[in-house]
Amino acid sequence: MEDEPKPKKPKISRGDDDYMAGNITEIELCNFMTFNKLTCKPGSRLNLVIGPNGSGKSSLVCAIALGLGGEPQLLGRATSVSAYVKRGEESGYIKITLRGDSNQEHITITRKIDSRNKSEWLFNGKMSAKKDIIDVIKKFNIQVNNLTQFLPQDRVCEFAKLTPVQLLEETEKAVGDPQLPIQHQDLIKKSQELKKCERAVESNKGSLDQLKELNAELEKDVERVRQREDLLAKAESMKEKLPWLKYDLKKAEYVEAKKQADDAKLKLGEAAKALHAVKEPIEKQKGEKAKQEAKVKKLNGLLDNNTKKRMRLLENYDHLGVLIQGKYNEVEDLRRQEESRQQRISKAKEDLAAAEAELASLPPYEPPKDKIGQLRSQIMELEEIAKDIKNQKADKEKFSNHHKRLLRECTDRLREMENVNNKRLQALKNSGAEKIFEAYQLVQQHRDEFKKEVYGPVLLEVNVANKAHADYLEGQVAYYIWKAFITQDPDDRDLLVRNLRSFDVPVINHVRNNGSHRDSFRITDEMRRLGISSRLDQVFEAPYAVKEVLITQFGLDKSYIGSKETDDKADMVYKLGIMDLWTPENNYHWSKSRYGSHISGNVQAVDKSRLLLCNLDVKEIETVKSRQIELNETICVTDADLKALQTALRQKEDEAAVLQREREEIVDITQRQKRKMKDMELLVNQRRSRLKSVEREDDPDAAIAKLTDQVKELKVQRFQCAVEIKTLLTEAVAYRRSFAENYMCSIELEAKIKEMESNAKQHEKLAIQAQLYCEQCDNSAVNLRKQLAAAKSCAESVAMITPELKQAFLEMPTTIEELEAAIQESISEANSILFLNHNILEDYENRQRKIQALTDKQEADVKELNDRLNEINALKGSWLPTLRSLVTRINETFSRNFQEMAVAGEVSLDEHDTDFDKYGILIKVKFR
Repeated sequence: MEDEPKPKKPKISRGDDDYMAGNITEIELCNFMTFNKLTCKPGSRLNLVIGPNGSGKSSLVCAIALGLGGEPQLLGRATSVSAYVKRGEESGYIKITLRGDSNQEHITITRKIDSRNKSEWLFNGKMSAKKDIIDVIKKFNIQVNNLTQFLPQDRVCEFAKLTPVQLLEETEKAVGDPQLPIQHQDLIKKSQELKKCERAVESNKGSLDQLKELNAELEKDVERVRQREDLLAKAESMKEKLPWLKYDLKKAEYVEAKKQADDAKLKLGEAAKALHAVKEPIEKQKGEKAKQEAKVKKLNGLLDNNTKKRMRLLENYDHLGVLIQGKYNEVEDLRRQEESRQQRISKAKEDLAAAEAELASLPPYEPPKDKIGQLRSQIMELEEIAKDIKNQKADKEKFSNHHKRLLRECTDRLREMENVNNKRLQALKNSGAEKIFEAYQLVQQHRDEFKKEVYGPVLLEVNVANKAHADYLEGQVAYYIWKAFITQDPDDRDLLVRNLRSFDVPVINHVRNNGSHRDSFRITDEMRRLGISSRLDQVFEAPYAVKEVLITQFGLDKSYIGSKETDDKADMVYKLGIMDLWTPENNYHWSKSRYGSHISGNVQAVDKSRLLLCNLDVKEIETVKSRQIELNETICVTDADLKALQTALRQKEDEAAVLQREREEIVDITQRQKRKMKDMELLVNQRRSRLKSVEREDDPDAAIAKLTDQVKELKVQRFQCAVEIKTLLTEAVAYRRSFAENYMCSIELEAKIKEMESNAKQHEKLAIQAQLYCEQCDNSAVNLRKQLAAAKSCAESVAMITPELKQAFLEMPTTIEELEAAIQESISEANSILFLNHNILEDYENRQRKIQALTDKQEADVKELNDRLNEINALKGSWLPTLRSLVTRINETFSRNFQEMAVAGEVSLDEHDTDFDKYGILIKVKFR
């Protein structure tokens, strides 16, 4: 590599105008940072921008970066394009003209920006997407985000932190052949794959050697395993004959069982014929018995019917006797009732005479109507008076409820204002005043001990109506003052300092200065033209002491309030002598140099208020408290009036109740006299009606005659029932005699049938034994046939009979015992061959397969390794000379420029053979 010839320096292609394709030929700026309007035409070679600080050098660099598709972040100044619009302007633009491929071709790229952080792109004067602009810029290999091609002053430290590897990557992208970074990445990727392939080849080689050594150690053991497998194979071949020998044995057993089954069937047929000959006369005798039993059953039914008829007649006979006795009892009752009726008539006449005499003896009664009328008029007069008192009471209650509702509203409003104080105290606590609640409560508890009024925290005493003014006031006043307490007497201050030392809150003592004079607030015409409308000391309300502390310590009477219009004319404000100004977006502060008349300004954005979140009107609190006291007094007076009205109402109601009771007593006496007269008249009428009803009752003689006739008729019916019962008894005796005769005949037939059935059971038992024996023989034959089929299936599953197998079977033992002994002998001989690893043959063969697979893979990996190495060498032969040439050119320029500055500088390529991810650029500088 050292003998390679030094690559020639490629010529840079320039046109007749000495410009290269992609050079900037013109820059036009409008309302960009410090420039109102700027047009700049760079030369074709090196361009230097020289000027003092703040003259706009960096602004020009920013314009180039943003105009060529760069993002605001890469400049390290701001994160949005709106920050690059000149202050006080709504929009601006950057227009950059690039030289095309020829002298006549010019490419114009325009980027419009505004204060709302929006961008518009124009390509040769036409609207275009940012993506199309980026594609045009990439065509000329312009990379504003590459620190080796574009290095803003705010990112120099970032450039210095680049490693040699990163520096090489950025250099390849920025200058030289566009294929360089692509080839570099391919080389890195291919070198990594090459190393991975080398590691795989080395690993496979070790595994292959290890497997071959293991199999060489197992070859003797494998031979013994194969000898054992031969013995076991011989035993297996003899096991194939064993099921066929068992099949032959089962076949002989089946033939013998078949013969026994046929003999059992012949014996079963003979036993069945003998049983049929015995059973036939038994059936005839059973028929005769059934006829006799039918006759017995019929006679039994006739006896039952006869018995039922006799029972019904006996019941009727007894019922008729009961009826006759009842009629006799009714006759006796009628006679006793007649005697009782005569006695009741006499008693009713006596009662009626007594009632009429008592009614005639009652004296007449006249009610006192005059007295009742007088009481009624007095009661009505008292009710009218009570009604008037109730109306007055209702009006008073309505008036009282209305004022109580107003009192509740005042109380709720005060509670709401107290909640506002809590919110502000919480805001102070969240901002760092951890013990502000405890400090506030301590001051409230000791308020009676102070000589003069104590205010605080200050945040609770200040009320700002306008939200924007709250932002200004909080920005103007230092944070510590909001949590401070203000006293108006030195002793009060000392007391608070002692008690609040552990709460980390300041205490300020205000001393009223009657001789001091403050300029009154006045807006001049010049101020109005600039949009100035007020002053900070005029926009809030607070107690006098609190307001004086804020004004004297923070110059609120020197700080003015403007509008958005004032932002555009801010440069003219300080000429009016105003050194502090607040607008909705900015806070301007001017200061005069101590050593001359030079005035410097500072502009800061307005922060939102975090503490003055809620408005609290102090005057409103006092008004609400006064209203609350007034309502309480009114409610107390109204409640006293209500109690007096309630007492008067209760007195009138008591008087009306006394008169009402007196009137009710007179009415009650009158009603009792009337009720007594009516009761006596009703009693006389009732006794007269009772006497008439007793006299109208029926004569009992006719009823007695009627009952006598009914008794005669019932006796005739009872005699007829007795005659019918006698007839049925005679008939029942005849039925009973016939039933006994037929029943005895049935018993004799049953005894004969039992004797014949006993004989038949002997024959039936013999037939059942023959049948069981026949079924047993059949089942035995079936089972043996199944066993024979199973034995054959088992033998065929082990080995099918072939001529070769049949010939082999002839050489083996012919009995099951001899064959099993020979099998056991072969297995024992095989088991006598001992080895430690029972899977040794399987392991040996598995390793042989792995050895073959690894051998094939090793050959393929070696081939792939050689192919990758050839690819890397070919790509390296194209990439490395070009890169060396590029670094050499950079080194020549770098060294020459540093030499002119009397400093030694060198740029070199740090090579690492095939570790292409470690290649880098080294920059060395030596100051003499």
